[in-house]
Amino acid sequence: MRKKYTIKQILTTNASWWNFFEKHHATLRPAIPKAIVKLLSCKHKVRGYQEYCCLTPGCSHVKYVCFTCKSKGCSSCGKKATEVWIQKQQDILPKTSWQHITFTMPSQLWDFFWLNRKLLRVIAKLAADCIKAIARKKKVTPGIFIAIHTFGRSLTRNVHIHVSTTAGGLSDDLTQWNSLFFKQDTLVMSHAN
Repeated sequence: MRKKYTIKQILTTNASWWNFFEKHHATLRPAIPKAIVKLLSCKHKVRGYQEYCCLTPGCSHVKYVCFTCKSKGCSSCGKKATEVWIQKQQDILPKTSWQHITFTMPSQLWDFFWLNRKLLRVIAKLAADCIKAIARKKKVTPGIFIAIHTFGRSLTRNVHIHVSTTAGGLSDDLTQWNSLFFKQDTLVMSHAN
């Protein structure tokens, strides 16, 4: 069985993060070192802690519970935050079938959007507009939520948009729910128009 490593272990082994930071600090977005510092200080006294003392007279036993970083990049905090977020969405979102659609772009554009991160909102809106345009033709209003990803599974830059949309929507007069499925060829044609 292969041993699993935490992100913190990977970053601290052989001073990997520090060596990387010294070499690339001039080109890193400020958010990256900030996130790494939070992650590395997670559950460490430097973040602060709560002290619990034994109530038994004469007992000097003290337990320190260190605060977490609450960073989405942290192996434990990020997982917890994701679980909480998913539960919140499930409580808010309509209880219906959902369709997941991924919008990608040519790899030649990835660096452009990486360096112009404010434009990520624009491509997210374009993805939602494609879904809404098709739904309008069917006279329904679907529910949509979007996640912007700047990395792929291999952790290389790969700007893409994840869209979750209801597999249907409310009729224009808001009186009924109509089914709707988004086909890939329809989405490509919608984007081209």
